[in-house]
Order: sequence, then C-alpha cells, then structure tokens
Amino acid sequence: MYRVKRRLLGNPLTTERVSEEKLSNRTALGVLASDCISSSAYGSEEMLRVLVPVAGAAAFTMVMPVTGAILLVLLLLTLCYSDVVTIYTRAGGSYVVARENFGPNVAQVAAVALLVDYVVTVAVQVSAGTSALISLAHLVGNGWTGLDHLQLPVSVLVIVLLGYGNLRGVREAGRMFALPAYLFVAAMGLVFLVAAVRGLVGELPHADLNAPGVVPLGTPGDGWLYGASLFIVLRSFANGGSSLTGLEAISNGISAFREPQGRNARHTLVAMSCVLAVLVLGVSTLAHFTHAVPYTDGTPTVIAQEARLAFGNGTVGTVGLVFVQLATALVLYTGANTPFTGFPYLASFVAQDRFLPGCSPGAGTGWPSPTASSRWPLSRWPCCSARAPTWTGWWPSTRSACSPPSPWPGPASPPTTCAGANHCAG
Repeated sequence: MYRVKRRLLGNPLTTERVSEEKLSNRTALGVLASDCISSSAYGSEEMLRVLVPVAGAAAFTMVMPVTGAILLVLLLLTLCYSDVVTIYTRAGGSYVVARENFGPNVAQVAAVALLVDYVVTVAVQVSAGTSALISLAHLVGNGWTGLDHLQLPVSVLVIVLLGYGNLRGVREAGRMFALPAYLFVAAMGLVFLVAAVRGLVGELPHADLNAPGVVPLGTPGDGWLYGASLFIVLRSFANGGSSLTGLEAISNGISAFREPQGRNARHTLVAMSCVLAVLVLGVSTLAHFTHAVPYTDGTPTVIAQEARLAFGNGTVGTVGLVFVQLATALVLYTGANTPFTGFPYLASFVAQDRFLPGCSPGAGTGWPSPTASSRWPLSRWPCCSARAPTWTGWWPSTRSACSPPSPWPGPASPPTTCAGANHCAG
C-alpha cells in the first residue's frame, strides 16, 4: 500500500524540501486569489436578482451605486488585511488575530466561521463553475438543456480532482491552479474592451427583459430608490457582498508564501484587490448598459449574457463566448482550491489550542505523555513538530535555554531525533 500511495501522491516531503513548496507572488496570486477574483462572476448578478423584481429596468441604474458601496468595503478590507499579513506572518488570519488579542476561547468564533466557510466555498465555487458550462451550452445551443442533469456528477468529479492535486503537493497544485485566474482576467478584459468599442460606435445591444425564464420584472417607481425600499437596497448590498468572498484567503494562507512572507503577502493582496475592483466594476457597468438580466434557474448567467452581447452571434463571437465561459468555469473550479490551502493551516492552529482532536507531544516517541498528574509541565515536553521533524530540545517553563529536564523522565538517554514527529499535532 505504501508503494501505491507513493506512486499516486509522490514522495513524502522532508524538512529540507519544505521551502521548495512555497509559492512565488505570481503563483500565489493565481492560487490564493482564484476564490476572490472568481467571485466577480456572480456578485453583480446577485445584486440584480434582488433589484429587478422590485425596480424593473431601473435596477440596472441602481446597481451602480450599490457596486460603489461594495468597492468602498473592498478598500477598507484591503487596508485592514494589509496590516494583518504584515504583523501576523503565520497562517490562520482572523483566527490568529482573535487569539492573540482576545484569547483562544473567543478565537473559536472566528475558527468556526472560517472552517464552515471553507466547506461552503468548495460547494458554491464548484457549483457556479458547472453552471458556467451549462450556460455555455444554453447560449451556443440556442437553449439546449442536455447538460443540465450533469450538474451534480461534474461537480463531484471536480472536487475529487482538486483533492488529488493538493495531495500531490502545494507547488504542483499551484502550477495547475494558477493559470485559470490569469485566463479569466484576460477573458474579461477582452469582453470589456470589445464592449467599450461597440458601445462607443452605438452597436452594443440590449438583452431581452421579457425572455422566457428571466426573473419577474417589477415596475419602477419614483424617488431616489425608484420605488424600492431601503431594506431591498440593503439586501442587494448584502448579496453583492458575495463579490468579496475569498478576500481573507491570503491572510489565512500566508505560510504558503516565500520569505519575506509578510511583504510578499501584502503585495499579492493589493494586486488581488485591484484586479477584483476592476472586474466587479466592469461586470456591473456592462449590466448597466446591456441590461443582462438574471434567470430564475440561474442559467444563462449574467456574465455569459454580457459576453454574448459583446461578441455577437457570429463565428468569431461564438469563439469568444466559449473562451470566456471556459475561463470562467476554470477559475470558479480553481477558486474552490483555496479551502484546500487554508483549511489545514487553520485546523492545525485550532488543534494546538486543544479545540480539535490531536495527539499528545509524546505520542510515538517513547516519551511519557504529559498528563494532569505528571510532574513535568506541558511547557517542558519535547519540541516536536510535524513541520520540523527533528528533536530540538525542550520547552522550558522557567529557563530561557532549551535543554532536557533533569532527571530525564523518558528513555535511557535523551533522543537526538523525534521519531514521532509525524504524529504530533503542531
């Protein structure tokens, strides 16, 4: 079985090779920012899904100030997280910040939120990626629904592939997952450019607001909110907040960066936020001019309609649509890779605080396990770490030097290696 595992997952990593698994800024932008960047594919659509049934065609005007509020929140979050990644240069993000400032008990609120968010992110991103492929089939096939029944099987297959890619190693997963983010940015840049040119010459068409399957179209009223209540606008803003999901990925996975981690993470965070701001503003602006309207069943998506309206119905337009939708599906799928990067780091920190299952420091080493009745405090037990599988001494409770206790409570003599390193949590 060991040979089979090595053939499938590759050779186990040694301590000396850990640095090789660190990500460069460009690779990290593609890997860790995929979740955040891909959120622009559905953020504006979620705003319109609330506004259109109430304000009708006026929703395409209201979406712009709501988008402006979303971008303001993005700016504030970027400023906050830029300080976090500079000061807290360990993975864990919000959990580490809460633990250091409020203690481990309060930090569990952040831990639960992040761990659940990681699981939900996988489901949402993969499902949205499959919807992008189904939208492509609808638009190219003139409403063909032959792929609708494959939503679940395709999504499950993608999750399996993501898991396998991460089991092969972070660096190899980075090579596989970084490219779709750049393809998506290039595809959307092409859509914005073509749409801008066609708009300037007056050839950018509008979507059919009365097409079968679109969300119910409301009647606009008077006033600043076109008849919509403040609650509806706030709900639209809350839905649009989905455009910012994944912004915390860099602070949660800062340990994956090369040295100096804080500076590299900050540069990548700023680059990611700038790209996200352009994408969110561009998608909302195109929706404002083209009136791309959400459909009740979710397909075709707003971003797919914008690509179709920008490129047209000809052969070249179809090729452009295929490129955009495939890039969208890929970036949404790889956005689901973010939890595979951040979840293990966060779970290890929670386990260190004894809020998740983990073995005692002496497990598998031959050293006595620390218990409440042990005469040796936990702070004096072996410096045994899964990240550094070598025995580095003892955590002294009072002394600054790291040395074995006397008398030695374990084997005949202090060991020089940590045989149970791979069994130790932390």
